[in-house]
Amino acid sequence: MSVPIVGILGGVGSGKTSVVRRVTDIRLQIVDADRIGHDLLLDPDVVCQLTQIFPATILDSSGQVVRSRLAQLVFGKDTEHKAALKQLEQILHPAIHREIKAQIQSVSASVDAIILDAAILLETGWADACNHLIFVDTPEPLRIQRVKQNRNWTAEEFRRREKSQMPVESKKQRANFVVDNSGTIQKAAQQLTDILMKLIDD
Repeated sequence: MSVPIVGILGGVGSGKTSVVRRVTDIRLQIVDADRIGHDLLLDPDVVCQLTQIFPATILDSSGQVVRSRLAQLVFGKDTEHKAALKQLEQILHPAIHREIKAQIQSVSASVDAIILDAAILLETGWADACNHLIFVDTPEPLRIQRVKQNRNWTAEEFRRREKSQMPVESKKQRANFVVDNSGTIQKAAQQLTDILMKLIDD
């Protein structure tokens, strides 16, 4: 029996990664596209490509990409922001996709399910690799509160990031299952566990 590949959807600050990592009763292989993207920003070849497009101010004194500076250039409603985001995606997305496929193909036979966690899973077409999609549903006020606490973002920064993604309701409509993350993380993780158990048993 093939291992199910499950994509996790949610709005900015929905806590989907935290919910997934609280699942302990199932052997999961988590493919974290956002982490892959962060790691790529450490790759000298990628840094070289970025500095050909973006100003040198995106780098710190040691030549490392400062993600917050890069974010200021690519997240926003202006045409300049949108063009910059497209340029960034043209550099990062093919490399992220290659690594996603490599990680899926190298999964151990002892794994019960593969979780594909990516903020832009639907926008990039990476969801095509998934057998099922699960949406982590979290009210917007709670999501804003979380990013303020955990990422030190303002509400304005939250909205800038949210506008760069598919609308939350559209993501929810595409999902096969919904997990309610308006309460405790433990309750949400239990809901996710129950869904995954059903998918694994099918």
